[in-house]
Amino acid sequence: MLHARGLRRPAVLGHHTIGRVEQLTPEVEAAVGVAVGTRVVVEEYVACGHCEECRAGDYRFCATVDLWTGGERVGMIPADRGSGLHGGNAEYLEIGLHHVLHRLPEGLSVDLAAWTLPLANAVDWTLFAGGVGPGATVAVIGPGYHGLSCAAAALAGGASTVVVVGPDSESGAARLGFAEGMGASIETSDDGLVDRMLARYGEVDTVVDTVGSPQTMATATALLKRFGVLVIAGLSGGDVPLDPTLIVRKLLTVKGVRGRAPQAVRRAIELLGEGRTGLESVPTHPVALEDVEATLNAMNTGRGPHSPHIVVDPWRPCHDGGPTTHSSEGEDR
Repeated sequence: MLHARGLRRPAVLGHHTIGRVEQLTPEVEAAVGVAVGTRVVVEEYVACGHCEECRAGDYRFCATVDLWTGGERVGMIPADRGSGLHGGNAEYLEIGLHHVLHRLPEGLSVDLAAWTLPLANAVDWTLFAGGVGPGATVAVIGPGYHGLSCAAAALAGGASTVVVVGPDSESGAARLGFAEGMGASIETSDDGLVDRMLARYGEVDTVVDTVGSPQTMATATALLKRFGVLVIAGLSGGDVPLDPTLIVRKLLTVKGVRGRAPQAVRRAIELLGEGRTGLESVPTHPVALEDVEATLNAMNTGRGPHSPHIVVDPWRPCHDGGPTTHSSEGEDR
């Protein structure tokens, strides 16, 4: 499958992947640090292993995996290389020396385990970059799978108020309903949003913008209090009106984020295992392997499911269990 705006060559898609290890060579087993039979989440980064970033443990910044310079990631590696099984939308995924695997608890359901990497991103963006802790007031812009994950991370981090902002649309209303079910407050984005939020919640400590449009970033800076933190996680593009006067006057910190550190994955697994995220209340939209193309086409034209938690399960139509891979794909708007 080839996307006109993305992949340079055809590839098996699916980059947020969980599964069970079926077979390993001794060399790969030593490199990835898990044994056959282990249930794992597979990070998408397939780094070079020898550059400065890799040696420092920052493999997500390796030029080989960088989307602007390399793109060697699960779900993007060309299908004409090796076995061709380099994406999560398949029954099996080829593991090599530079894949990064994390063990998953056996008792964690497939649907909840599929949240691992989106939640790990959220832990990195919200708790690490955003500095969210007990008593914080947080706004999350965008109720997609990353937005809901950021709300979950903020709530798990002890934030006293978490407000999720979303569009006034049928899908937006449904997703805001999911956020409310998790324990967050919700607001619809409109011309009166800033005044309404300031009146209801006061200025906020942290805004995580998972959309990254001119309008959402202007909203974010207006909502933040002095010494507040704006975390930019979206890439919608456009001419961004970040007002330098407002940033200086409020002494704001603006941070861009990409992916997640390995400790964020470990923390996400802990939170999911403890049942402290609220994400279990978000409905899962399961997709059989043969329905992936139709589902992606529907999402691309705005006709996708309301739930952003779309889980491709190649085995669900056949049986439960066995050697599996599962891949979560979501719209983040």
